[in-house]
Amino acid sequence: MKPALFLIILATACGKELIRAEARSTPDFPSTWSGATAPPTPVQQQPLQATAAPPQHVQTRGLIAVLDLTNKLRGADRDQLDGVYFANQVRAEVKRRVPGIGVMTRENIMVLLQSGGKKLSDCEGECEVDTGRRLGADYVISGDMLKIGSHYKVDLRLHDTHDGQLISGATDSGATPDELDARIGEAIEELIKPLR
Repeated sequence: MKPALFLIILATACGKELIRAEARSTPDFPSTWSGATAPPTPVQQQPLQATAAPPQHVQTRGLIAVLDLTNKLRGADRDQLDGVYFANQVRAEVKRRVPGIGVMTRENIMVLLQSGGKKLSDCEGECEVDTGRRLGADYVISGDMLKIGSHYKVDLRLHDTHDGQLISGATDSGATPDELDARIGEAIEELIKPLR
């Protein structure tokens, strides 16, 4: 049975009239399938709207890995500073100061390294950038804790993992571990300036 015939029979059986659709043009649709056109409507000039001011800086996107800081202290001083604690401070400050960047947690880093047969303690010196690449990070922060003279130091480095270039470095210094801890934010601010 043809579809048109079926509709007529259905409409008759239901006791309803068939309504014939008629194509008419409208200002929104000036041309119909049959070729009829509506008179053109005048184009209204829209007032210019002020656009929002551009942001002060473009937030950096990407992923950053912060490795545990290497403890290069000797003797009794070695127990005064904790590389895991200071690395966590760096992670928190980077996320707070550059909110557009992804920061890998220590747990993520450990799991990814273990799946490749490495430990976090293996990632010192020359393999910092390589470790960042293995983790899939765009940037890697590494550093050392040491004592020079009577002052404790935290020496931080930021590398681009794509080309291995050193982007920046910063050092924090304090006569005591507490003083070093209190001022670590200043060193991190200096370190991440190129990412802001």
